[in-house]
Amino acid sequence: MSNELDKLHETLVEILDYVVDICEKNGFQYCLLYGTALGAHRHQGFIPWDDDLDIGMPRKDYEKFIEYMKKNPSKLFSLQDESNEINWFLTFCKVRKNNTVFIETMSDGLYSNNGLYIDVFPLDYIDKNSGVFSIKRKYINYFKHVLKIQACPKLFLDKEGRTKYIIDRILSFPAYLFSNKKLINYVNHLMISKMDESEMSFVVQYDESSQAAVMEKEIYLPFTKCEFEGKYYNVPNNIQEYLKRQYGDNYMQLPPVEQRMTHKPIKIQL
Repeated sequence: MSNELDKLHETLVEILDYVVDICEKNGFQYCLLYGTALGAHRHQGFIPWDDDLDIGMPRKDYEKFIEYMKKNPSKLFSLQDESNEINWFLTFCKVRKNNTVFIETMSDGLYSNNGLYIDVFPLDYIDKNSGVFSIKRKYINYFKHVLKIQACPKLFLDKEGRTKYIIDRILSFPAYLFSNKKLINYVNHLMISKMDESEMSFVVQYDESSQAAVMEKEIYLPFTKCEFEGKYYNVPNNIQEYLKRQYGDNYMQLPPVEQRMTHKPIKIQL
């Protein structure tokens, strides 16, 4: 397993370097996020048991990055989002390496492209003090749930039981009226602020469900550099505060073995 995990990490860095090269050549901002940022700060590389890689981009750069990839297709890597996957239910994109396989239980049989991937999340600017934000976030979380239960019904049936599942499906009626693509477009419309970025004092990553989704802009920006697998990549400006908000005061301590989470893939081919 160790050799396979080492190879997986090497391939993830290969995808990351492809994305970072596009960003640096085109002036797109990006930074490592979540466990990848924690790995960079705590291990100067991957968390030893980790099997994924996450980055974020401010919304404008995220949209420019997607447009670039669509206009400049690669033989080695592919963009994956609602524009090319009918069952796509996520409000972020993945960049996959072609001719590889990484299938999780949740997405088994769901996608046409199942290559090893990195996640690319949009970062939005908000005025947290606005009452509109809390209402908007509730709508966003509702529609994200609708999309997920429509795409992964067995996951919810197994977790909730039949009665709760049936109620949940009834409450998720928009999935029967609109395609995934239309629902995602609507959610993205909700996520994007209509105000100027200079007026915003907070950054939000809407796919994070905890309070750590929202942080002061200065915690993220301007991005700074941190070592990761022998190279230097962008991370949030105040990496210590970012990780403290995300993982708690003891983020530098390794969790117990039983809490070391992975994606538990059911098939890997590198």
